[in-house]
Amino acid sequence: MSDYMKKLIALGLAVVCIISLVSCGKKDTYMIGITIPADSTEEIVYQEDFFYSDEEISPTSNKITISSGEGLGDTEVVLKPIEVKEENAYEPTYLTPGMPVEMDVEKGAWFKIGVSVQNPTDTDLTVYVEVEGVEVRIE
Repeated sequence: MSDYMKKLIALGLAVVCIISLVSCGKKDTYMIGITIPADSTEEIVYQEDFFYSDEEISPTSNKITISSGEGLGDTEVVLKPIEVKEENAYEPTYLTPGMPVEMDVEKGAWFKIGVSVQNPTDTDLTVYVEVEGVEVRIE
């Protein structure tokens, strides 16, 4: 094998290693489950009436993207501030399957995600939202 071929192979291996290291970045998309208690048929009027996740999310930038996940149809989604530096109003946003919503948020703050869902069945229901651009911790 010639010196040229050896250098070419070494360069190729170096490029593969660099690409694999770059793609090993931190995961920032998560499926967040929200439990809707059985016989929850009351009309949801206020943000306090929403059902919230046990997990808390912290945006890694000033925007996050929320999508409908398993078991979740058309609904409203809202962020409930847990630890924030700035007092901002986070209003409910309409969420439809297949149509993600982008929300302006405070980077580094902590929130719970809430949804407006009714559950007329006699068993608890868990629905999911997919959130991109966040870190997650358990309450």
